[in-house]
Amino acid sequence: MTRRLAAAALLIGLGVSGTARAESFDQYCNLQDFAVPQRQTIIVLDDALLYGEPNEQPDKRNDLWRRFLGNLVLSATASMAQNFQPRERVTVAIARRDGAGLKPVFAGCLPFYSDDEKKKIKQAAGRMNGLHEFFGWGPIRDADKAMDLYRIRFVAALHDALQPAFLSPSNTSRGGADLGSNGFIASLKGGALLNLAHGIPRVVLVSDMARFLGGFPADRAKARALALKKAAAADLNLRGAELYVVGASANRMAHDALEMFFLASHGELAGIGPVTASPQFAPAPARVACYQGLAQYPGDRYPIKLRLSTDDNGAAVNSWIAVQQTREQFSPVHGVLTCQPNQACIFTGDDVFAQVWNANRSASADPVFDQDMPFGGARTLKFSLGGNSIRGTISDTVLRFQGVRGAKLEFNASRQPKVRC
Repeated sequence: MTRRLAAAALLIGLGVSGTARAESFDQYCNLQDFAVPQRQTIIVLDDALLYGEPNEQPDKRNDLWRRFLGNLVLSATASMAQNFQPRERVTVAIARRDGAGLKPVFAGCLPFYSDDEKKKIKQAAGRMNGLHEFFGWGPIRDADKAMDLYRIRFVAALHDALQPAFLSPSNTSRGGADLGSNGFIASLKGGALLNLAHGIPRVVLVSDMARFLGGFPADRAKARALALKKAAAADLNLRGAELYVVGASANRMAHDALEMFFLASHGELAGIGPVTASPQFAPAPARVACYQGLAQYPGDRYPIKLRLSTDDNGAAVNSWIAVQQTREQFSPVHGVLTCQPNQACIFTGDDVFAQVWNANRSASADPVFDQDMPFGGARTLKFSLGGNSIRGTISDTVLRFQGVRGAKLEFNASRQPKVRC
């Protein structure tokens, strides 16, 4: 049996009780001389998929999501390193379908080192490294032991969470409801889901959210437009999260509707699929910086905020820009940051930018511009980064901003090292 399958089997079959004392793993969140993880992962279990196990007997209806979690969180370290950063904080919570909020299940930082970090530890140990390996001593072996304990505590926490007191009453409907007003979304909104102090958020929703799309039109543009209205009714703020929905087999209409719903909720849908498969996660952020400044609009200047998060190749991942006018407007940022020695770094956007808010967008349709869209729907974002300062423009070859230099929105921002965004 492979280590991954063994982990999944452990999660399905182990019947142990106890609490997940995450404080045992806090020492790994910020280790001296090692990089702090830039990201956190929050896994939310929709309790419409969960069935209580009050008599210590596993319910087979829980097998699929349990196996998913086992493969994701309890696999061998080599496999885990493909999905998580070393020492990344993982939080698991249940979103009750009756709207009673989020029920915390587990939280803790993954106690493992990257391969490069292990090499540095061995080099620092010098001649003592041979003794460490022979006797099972030292930081690497300590982390391996802590990872074994992490898995045990994780399984125990899930077992405890399936007691009836954690879950919605059994007579609460598990079926469809309105996307903008249902117990699952109410629980997400009412709970303390995100704490940016732990890193930029990646959220995995284990839920068949397609059940909330009954009555949505088959036309993709109309489905997106309706999803915008549902998001306004839901009033959910995901604070710039990268989102994955696991447990939904979605067609293009469902994907587009959920994508627009989460966009208006300040989140970006990065993947959707069945619970039988692991998501194709976006690359991990290697660098994250927060900037604040001002953008020059026709007739006035407005506060602007930018989260610039890039992977090892300089591609933007889970990055956002927002401007505060009468209300905050925001849009995800995609593109590449290119840096040359002794020169300012140049960011070039994907020439889609704010058109993600266009419900009628398609490869053959003309762009739509509107003052109610963030940045008017402009498609081009460019800026230069020198030291701790950014100077940039937002523009479009079709849209011209009247009354500003070059018919472009210019902005300046400076890095805020103590701000989490």
